[in-house]
Amino acid sequence: MSDGGAGLLKVFTTLRSAAVATVVIALAAACSDEPAPQTAPSAGVTSTQPTPALSAATPSASAAASPSGYTKPPSRNLTRPAGVAPISGSTCTYAQGDIHIFAASWASNQVKWVQRGQKVPDDTWAETVTVTEGYHGGIAMTRSRLKDAKVPESFVVYSDLADADAAISEAVAAAKAKDDSKVLAVYAKARTAEDHLTESCSALQ
Repeated sequence: MSDGGAGLLKVFTTLRSAAVATVVIALAAACSDEPAPQTAPSAGVTSTQPTPALSAATPSASAAASPSGYTKPPSRNLTRPAGVAPISGSTCTYAQGDIHIFAASWASNQVKWVQRGQKVPDDTWAETVTVTEGYHGGIAMTRSRLKDAKVPESFVVYSDLADADAAISEAVAAAKAKDDSKVLAVYAKARTAEDHLTESCSALQ
């Protein structure tokens, strides 16, 4: 099995056992800059469990291999809608954790091959199909909690969640088709969704 494919499920148990609070801290640090490439793991995250923490074995998406040309989107200068109470920090953690770990995993297991001018190995694609659908779970959980908190569906956070879902769905389709031409586009879409979601969730807190 390739070095990318072999690591996709290896860290699943470790990721799911960590604390939610650490993810929030790691996500805030991840959005501050673009450090040097590192290797990121992959794991499915379901809506029935808190989002796993990022440890030394789980670098940020910013720390993972980053295709040249990706630029963090500019601030949208968002503010919490009038009449909406501040949400708890954990409300968005589920979605932020899922899109964050997905982007880091995709960078480590797909982007690196494309950057080398090589095809993504078949076994890596196969493992990706197996685990990637799980990343929708945290996004669904956050969407539900935002509605429970009476955040109006006209607020941009919902479209940011939809963009994250779309990036994950496109990744699954690319993996099933073994379509290397989609790798960089999926990565850019996932990173943009993550950055936008961090901004819109921060505005609600």
